[in-house]
Amino acid sequence: MLEYREVGQGQAVFLVHGNFAGKDWWREVLPQAPAGYRFIAPDLPGFGESPAPEGFTPSIPFYAEALEGFAEALEARNPVLVGHSLGAAVVMEAALRDPARYPALVLVAPAPPNGYPTPEAYYPVLASYRTDRAGLAQALRGIMPGRTPPYFEALVDLAQGMHPAGFEGNARALAAWSAAGRTGAYHGPVLVVWGTQDTLIPRAMAEATAQAFPRGRLVVLEGVGHSPMLEAPERFVEVLEGFLQEVEG
Repeated sequence: MLEYREVGQGQAVFLVHGNFAGKDWWREVLPQAPAGYRFIAPDLPGFGESPAPEGFTPSIPFYAEALEGFAEALEARNPVLVGHSLGAAVVMEAALRDPARYPALVLVAPAPPNGYPTPEAYYPVLASYRTDRAGLAQALRGIMPGRTPPYFEALVDLAQGMHPAGFEGNARALAAWSAAGRTGAYHGPVLVVWGTQDTLIPRAMAEATAQAFPRGRLVVLEGVGHSPMLEAPERFVEVLEGFLQEVEG
């Protein structure tokens, strides 16, 4: 069972974090759950307070299976899936494995459906973050140019506490994963949220992700980087709530 936080009652909405992250990345979004919705933010295995199994090797299918088991344990029927960055790949994989189970997807600064390769020379840098707190903090600041939240130091601690296998392994998992050729099987509405200051995901990549789904569309947030839920939580919730209302309508 994954550790999680939740706010509200009603339609379940899973908020799935990205790499070097955890449920605390949604701490300003959770209290803004609209009436009639149950916002649920889990820690994936190896992140935050959710332990990883012995011999853990990160993979997107493994994380998707953990999310599926989590939904079953909570008896959350037909949750809307919201995924950020690596978490977007996780929710895409979960939805493509069982399209009827998940009525809608929100992909925030998403890793694209055809995978996200990292240059081999960069893996030693990722590995160094296990001990180089200053370097890790600098990297995290770089993906939230619109605003550094007041609890930033706690987010750095959270990132450095990730399972050791994840420092390189999560990037390798994204490079190995692909949903190419499968996205057409998902016919629920898909919203891609992208910030104009995102240095990791270019606009063309975000547009291609939206176009990969039959009912996909892109929303652009000005002045926001790779982490809209941290940089502009009120605007992010406004966009999310509007989409949820469309889905119900």
